[in-house]
Amino acid sequence: METSTLVYCALALAAGCFVQSTVGFGMAIVAAPIVYMFEPRFVPGTITLVGLVLALINMWQYRRMLSFRGLSAAFIGRVPGTIAAGFLLLYISAESLALVLGAGVLLAVVISLMKVRIKPTGKALFWAGFASGLMGTSTSIGGPPMALVLQHAEAGKLRANLAGYFAFSCVLSLIALSATNHFSWWHFKYGMMILPAPILATWLAYRVQHLIRAEWLRYALLVLCSVSGVIAIWQGV
Repeated sequence: METSTLVYCALALAAGCFVQSTVGFGMAIVAAPIVYMFEPRFVPGTITLVGLVLALINMWQYRRMLSFRGLSAAFIGRVPGTIAAGFLLLYISAESLALVLGAGVLLAVVISLMKVRIKPTGKALFWAGFASGLMGTSTSIGGPPMALVLQHAEAGKLRANLAGYFAFSCVLSLIALSATNHFSWWHFKYGMMILPAPILATWLAYRVQHLIRAEWLRYALLVLCSVSGVIAIWQGV
């Protein structure tokens, strides 16, 4: 692999990790399209590996605000969501599923802008986890459903709980990718070579996140959710 390709992918992932460490999610939304352009084999395996490391770092950073008990319903929902997506993809194309889910995310954003507040109850978190499993499996971007449910949480709790959820999701995804030969030593090796740039970007994000106001954080979440919905629809079309 050419050194320039590795550098471009590392910079794209660094930008994505900076966004996710400040907002709470968005690494795949920012990085995946760019990484795919330079090295398609890094998607989704290598990106998922970087996402796992990022989630673990953020979990540690916000460990005092992390609530695994509160996330248990989302964890439970993520498993059948992933399995359901696998079955659906046997009968319909990934593009068709991405199209439907992308439209659903945009609808949820519109509802949020209409001041309809979704409370993070156990039932809401379960279905957010389920939808995240569906969307993550079909588009590799599974953060929006969880972000929409948690958008009104205090900034630290939002980042902490999204990080905890993403760590769980990435482990599930890597197991599935390994079982289907889509994640191997090759992906791991290059992922380790790329990691210094994302880790540095994450460190920088911690130094500036105090400048972000709560209302800015919520609108940034909605913008990222909108972008992910548009990307999903674009993939479907």
